[in-house]
Amino acid sequence: PWLGSLILTHSLDGEVKGLKAFPKEDRPKSALIFWTFRIMVATGVAMMAVGLWAGVARWRGSLYAAPWLHRAAVAMGPSGFLAVLCGWITTEAGRQPWTVHGLLRTADSASPLDAPAVGASLLAFIVVYFAVFGAGTFYVLRLMGKRPESGPDIDDLGPTRSAGITPWPALKRRPRATPAE
Repeated sequence: PWLGSLILTHSLDGEVKGLKAFPKEDRPKSALIFWTFRIMVATGVAMMAVGLWAGVARWRGSLYAAPWLHRAAVAMGPSGFLAVLCGWITTEAGRQPWTVHGLLRTADSASPLDAPAVGASLLAFIVVYFAVFGAGTFYVLRLMGKRPESGPDIDDLGPTRSAGITPWPALKRRPRATPAE
């Protein structure tokens, strides 16, 4: 179709080959790509739906009194991370077995390090990642569990007036200043 051929061949009538046109050893694992892409898109649609739901609730004036919306918003907290992770898996698994398509295969671009060196660096990354991610998760969960602080009631504040600006009716009541003679 036109859009796919425009993206792949820069022409509206270019040929788009299917997976079966490529040798079996050059094909990625399609089941993994299929599901991670769909999870990514579904998560994005769910985030947009909750955002739209919140917008409608705000428009109706019931944003702060909608417990199911609040529960859905809290449940959607990690969904951005899930969508990014699924997108990354889709990208990385989709380009296999190539590091650079047509030029460098993944097997040829593997590091010459031995297993203990790779294991040590992987362990260091895991420890640092979990420390940072754990601290961030703890902080976000603590913020989400904290109730908003209540301020004074609107009626207790008295009439509102911007600083340094005199309302128009007050200008009419004020006597005009006359210069000293």
